[in-house]
Amino acid sequence: MKVASHNLLLLLLLIFSIPIVTAQDAPAEVVIDDFEGSLWSGTTPDGAAGIGMVPWGDTYENVTLSLRLLLPQSALALPERSSEANDVLAVAYHIDSWGGFTHAFTDGTDWISQDWTTHNAVSFWLYGNDTGGVVQMDLFDNRNPEVSGDSAERWYYRLDDGYIGWRQFSIPFALFQRRTDFQPNGAPDDGLGLDQVSGYAFGFPSGVGAQIAYLDDVRLVTLEDTSAVVSSAEIVETPAPTVEVDDSVTWDSREWTLVWSDEFEGAAGTPVNDENWTAEIGGSGWGNNELEYYTDRAENASLDGEGNLAIVAQQESLGNACHYGLCDYTSARLISRGKVELTYGRVEARIRVPHGQGIWPAFWMLGSDINQVGWPQSGEIDIMENIGREPKIVHGTVHGPGYSGAEGVTGGYQIGEGFADDFHVFAIDWDPGIIRWYVDGNLYHVVTPADLDGDEWVFDHDFFLLLNVAVGGNWPGMPDATTNFPQTMLVDYVRVYTLAGS
Repeated sequence: MKVASHNLLLLLLLIFSIPIVTAQDAPAEVVIDDFEGSLWSGTTPDGAAGIGMVPWGDTYENVTLSLRLLLPQSALALPERSSEANDVLAVAYHIDSWGGFTHAFTDGTDWISQDWTTHNAVSFWLYGNDTGGVVQMDLFDNRNPEVSGDSAERWYYRLDDGYIGWRQFSIPFALFQRRTDFQPNGAPDDGLGLDQVSGYAFGFPSGVGAQIAYLDDVRLVTLEDTSAVVSSAEIVETPAPTVEVDDSVTWDSREWTLVWSDEFEGAAGTPVNDENWTAEIGGSGWGNNELEYYTDRAENASLDGEGNLAIVAQQESLGNACHYGLCDYTSARLISRGKVELTYGRVEARIRVPHGQGIWPAFWMLGSDINQVGWPQSGEIDIMENIGREPKIVHGTVHGPGYSGAEGVTGGYQIGEGFADDFHVFAIDWDPGIIRWYVDGNLYHVVTPADLDGDEWVFDHDFFLLLNVAVGGNWPGMPDATTNFPQTMLVDYVRVYTLAGS
């Protein structure tokens, strides 16, 4: 009886000595990565290990990393962040066997460690693609100081990629297990200490084709219950609403807040900002029997030194024709895919278009899911198109399933003098279920789901921007003896706004 009482006393002392963590006394969360800024990678001074953000895999570039700017009201926005601009890490992968990335903590010169013992869990937002595969997070703990290069002990936790949309996961450190399939040479085997965490890694599903995963807001947190993962519910997209056109809405009847712009300031000949734009490369007609070959040369797209982007269509000499894909003309096509994408808002550009038979300038948008669903299911919004044989008219159009190509739902705006004579502001106001087109503040075209004759409305998700000058094609026709080269489209700015207070 005395032994039993003694044991009971010890048990009570043990229970009451365990600190109970509550929301009130939990330490403040610590942000490890919010991905605002830039991605950096390098090597340790001895060249033995990569540091910073380092992709890896069984084949070269089967995983690539980039930052994606989510503008306000983006369909991809994290919950409770739809009203602010936010960068997330985009992980593009196409993995046969294995691949992922590591964030090896660095001070900019060498590999360093962090003390994570102040918290009991790691948290992050991860966008799922419902691949049916597994996403694995590794922690790098307690490197061996006697071994150069990567000697950190690996601890892992696995998540099922069986959902679509954002989910926030908070994983207690107690649930991480020591890897038995791989440990670097010289890695210690002394438990997950967390006082010398030198990085983390994510591995992504193999054999599921090309995918893009998104990650944001990696931080240290404290959970009351460390026996289970805490997970939020996935985000479910809702169908487009039925919209009645409000005739009181005009160019200046609502207040807008600028959330992103490219003003094209810089010295003459400077390439476009690659944080905003990618120059697509290629010819072969682009589905319209066009004649130009798009390049990434400064001769075809660069700043003019006077605050403008110059996209220049040039006629190439016969000696260069083969170099440019058997095309006699070169030009540029700039896209913001994976860099600047948005859902809803005002999108505008101040442009002076080129002129001439067969010249086809455009400022437009494509659905960001085009690689997954194809065109026209992705949707296309043409903010401004002009063809050389119609110098006084611009067109605004939407294309989608059942109303693509020549069947697009379009409107035109005409002025007394040619659009090539001066700059004009071309814009759309884009709201759920409705798009309005303007030239210099004048409303000339409105489209809602009611205008599609029962076809599907595909304009309530993220789109990216495009600027290009085509030469020839089914619609504008081909250049002739009256067409002079080079032809230049000048873009003073591109700006994106969101409704004030939204």
